[in-house]
Formats: sequence, C-alpha cells, structure tokens
Amino acid sequence: MPHRYLVIYRNNSIPADAEARVHTLGAHLLHRSDRLGITTVQFNASTNDAAAIEQLRSEPNVAYVIHDRVLTATRLHLKAVPATFSVVIGAKSLAVPYDTYYTQTPQEWAVQQVGGYGDNIAGGPSHGPWDITRGKGIRIAILDSGVDQTHPDIAPNLVLNLSEVDQTAYPSACDDGTPQDQSGHGTWTASLAAGAMGPGTGEIIGVAPEASILNIKVLERMPAVLNGASLADQCTAGQASGLLSWVLQGINDAIANRADIISLSVGAVADLTTGDGAGLQAAFDRVTWAAAQANIVLVAAAGNEGLDLSNPRFVELPAQSRGVVAIEASTNPACVQTADPNDGCSTGPISLAYYSNHGIADALAAPGGSYPEGSDTSATGWVRGACSSGIPATLDGPPTDSAHSMGCFNLGHVAYVQAIGTSASAPLAAGAAALIRAAHPDWDAATVVATMRSTAVPTRDLPIPQVSAAAALSTP
Repeated sequence: MPHRYLVIYRNNSIPADAEARVHTLGAHLLHRSDRLGITTVQFNASTNDAAAIEQLRSEPNVAYVIHDRVLTATRLHLKAVPATFSVVIGAKSLAVPYDTYYTQTPQEWAVQQVGGYGDNIAGGPSHGPWDITRGKGIRIAILDSGVDQTHPDIAPNLVLNLSEVDQTAYPSACDDGTPQDQSGHGTWTASLAAGAMGPGTGEIIGVAPEASILNIKVLERMPAVLNGASLADQCTAGQASGLLSWVLQGINDAIANRADIISLSVGAVADLTTGDGAGLQAAFDRVTWAAAQANIVLVAAAGNEGLDLSNPRFVELPAQSRGVVAIEASTNPACVQTADPNDGCSTGPISLAYYSNHGIADALAAPGGSYPEGSDTSATGWVRGACSSGIPATLDGPPTDSAHSMGCFNLGHVAYVQAIGTSASAPLAAGAAALIRAAHPDWDAATVVATMRSTAVPTRDLPIPQVSAAAALSTP
C-alpha cells in the first residue's frame, strides 16, 4: 500500500517515544504492538516513498521497514455444486437430511484421507480417530475471508467473530468488512477443518467436527480490474485479499483468544534478496514464532503457483515462516490425477497436485485435490466444502445497499462448492492436528507438531509424507 509501512524493531523493543518521533517526520503511528515489536505508520500522499522508508530506517532500534503490502487467499479452481440434497439453514428437525455428502457419497474423501472417520459414522471406515475424539475442546482459528455465520455446518461450532479489516486503509465496494464471509473462501476452509456433524447441521462434516471455530477475518473480497466492466462483474470476478498488517494482527488476536491451532490459507512469495522480501520474512517470523511460543500449532498453505521452492532465494510466506508447518497439496487415489480434465475417475497412487508449490523443507502433504472433477455425487478429484450465502436476507450483488451482498466466489449465494487448491490442504491438516491435540490434552504444540511429522504417511508417488491423524493416534 502506498505511504503505509510496517516498522519492525530489534529485540521486539519499540522505543517509548516512537509515536512522538513518527509525528516529527510528518507521519502517524496507526498501530503499535509491543508484544511483536511492530508498528504501522502512515505518511501523507505527497511524501516520497523512498524518502519515507529511509527516514523510518534511521529511527532508533529499527531493523526493517516494509510496505504494508496486499496478501491474497490462495486462488482456487471452482465447480458449482447443485442442490442435490436439501439445505435448511438453522433447521433442528431430525427429519431434515444432514451430513449427506459424507454419509451418502464418496465426495468427502479429503476429510477421510487425513483421518476424519470412525465411531461407526456411515460413509467412512467404521473405526478410526473419531472412536477416540472429534476434536471437542480444541479452538481452531481460521484466518481468512470470514465465515458464513448462519451456515448450518459452521454456526454450531462458531465461538468467535472478529474482523481485522479496516476499509479506511483498503476500501472495497464488494465487501462490507464485517466478519461475515462475502467471498466464500473462509467458509470453505473452516468447514474442512471443523464442519459440524449431526442432526440440525448441514450436509458436510469436517475433520474435527466438535472443535470450536475462531473466525478472524483478515481478507475481504476485492473487485477485479476489468476495463469497462460493471461493478457487479468486477465483484463477481474478484478474490479475497487483505493487508499484511491485518494478517499479522489476526495471528496476534488468535494468541489473545487462546487458539490451539491457526490455519492460514493466505500468502505471498517473497524474494529474500530484496530488502522488502527479507523484511516480509522477518515480520512473519516475528509473529508466527510468538504464536508457536504461545503453545499454538500453526499450519499454512504452500501456495498454488506450482513453484519449486527448494531454491532458498524464494519463500512462500507464512508457510515458510518460523514455527509454521507448510502443507503441500495431494490428490485422491480413488480419482487419480490426470492432465485431461475431461477424463473420468480411475484408481491410482496419491501424488503431488500439479499446481502445488513444492520443495519446501519439512513440509507435509494433505489433500488439495486435482482433475478430473468427477460427477456431483460420485468419486471426484475435487474437494467439497461449505460456502457462503453472503449476508443473511440479501440478494447476490455488490453491497451498494442493505439488500445485496456477495457470497460464494463467482457462483452467487450457494451453500456448497467443490474446489481444488492448497487452501484445502491447510485446514484439513489443522483438523487432523485438532484430533491429535484433543486426544492428548497434556501435549504442548511442539509435541503435536513432532507427532504429525513422525507419523505422516509416505507413499510411492508423493515426494513428502501425508498428514494422518489415524497414524498419529494409532488407529486403523
């Protein structure tokens, strides 16, 4: 963002007179985090960018000055899901179908692949991690585009709604900035980690269906740049993005709200040979390590650019930040990956998804899905999850009035979607971590992570091992 900077101080120590010193430079100190040793500073629009950075760097105890840049949700490939089963928001009657995509179709393969099964729940193996726990008592912070607070797969487990979005800093005509999801991305990821189970819920089940969801919105739907297009078309084509400062503050608020696990399906690639890239890594390292030291398990999507990140010059952040488990995307062995999206499903080995960034040291895998799509109720290479119907009692469209809001990606107000991307991999791994943590409440975060690594399952065609709550809990 122009004229807006993050100032990272050495040893987490912000001078007591930092605000006064910033004022003498003709700038404003917008936010100060003494826990992290980071401030947010705004200069006026007439200030030369290079001069502003140099002035801030010359201040006492400053290690880095970086732009408060825009981060995006990891971009997904999407497929609309028709209303094969009924969805009744808020219904409690036992006569209303529930958990149907899990119990009546093979489309929740991704949840099962990391250990979301057992306790004689139809649709998956009869015995598994759910024999021991479904994640009750574990708090998963979803830092994303918000969640649909009224969705029947989200509402039963939702215990916190926060928004870090500040539209005075980064305005959007496609999102009102409230915790309600108006992009779809956050609802989808939250449902994979901890979609609710049982009567009165919706049609899917998450890996840890009794874990609590902390909704911390750090991304908003931004309009796409389309020359000559209407606002409605720009919003429909837009994607979720947000400021770096929002994401850092979101992690800080997850610490303050006693998260056990943080799931991040957001990021950017940084070039560490540049000052801004090195500073971006330093900023993320500062806050993610603070979270790890606060006994939180952090997992983050590796990104969808198909990059080989074994070259240490480039890093995906926050996936490669200090204390974070990077999650690359794997595929469905019941619908083996193919280069032709028109192919049908056939069985084969689990492999690395074609789009997944890879080569990250110590990364683990979890399902992200791939082609072919399969049908709407049979085997598929894609990952099914919940989606957002926008602000309740509104129609699909830009929120130019109280009667409209955006909902599920470019699909309108729909409750379910199939998609592929490492954005699925991170929350699925987070759900597996929740099962491990719930089964061992005396374990600290480092022990949970060490167990995830030591019990991850290697397969022939996957270059890294895959997260497995079943192996971690020594269940079938």
